[in-house]
Amino acid sequence: MAVEPKTTTDVTESTGSETGSGLDENLAGALAYLLSPITGLLFFLLEGDNKFVRFHAAQSIVFGVGMFVIYICMSIVQMLLLFIPRLGGLLSLLFSLAYLVVGFAAFLTWLFLMYKAYSNERFALPVFGTLADRLA
Repeated sequence: MAVEPKTTTDVTESTGSETGSGLDENLAGALAYLLSPITGLLFFLLEGDNKFVRFHAAQSIVFGVGMFVIYICMSIVQMLLLFIPRLGGLLSLLFSLAYLVVGFAAFLTWLFLMYKAYSNERFALPVFGTLADRLA
């Protein structure tokens, strides 16, 4: 009695559904954040029916534009600090530390959003997420 080895040719399918771009929805959602807001706009225009990818693409657009606006406002404040006599230079130098804090927080948020999208979670940021819900 010889035992024949079992051969399987079953291929496991991915759990995510396909999107208009041909990618799994979790990968497309994560890639929407890659070069925010440019890739967000790209995926937002490519995805017509997939609500998951459209939400993350919209949140990527809102997050990227929002961070751009925050940096512009911070630059204006820093420039205005220079006009204060005697203390302006020192205050502007101290305010430049805020750039590091905001930049590091934005980087961590960006990584977190990519992780959540890749994990098939629809995580909405407090302010940016509500705007993204309206867009998607």
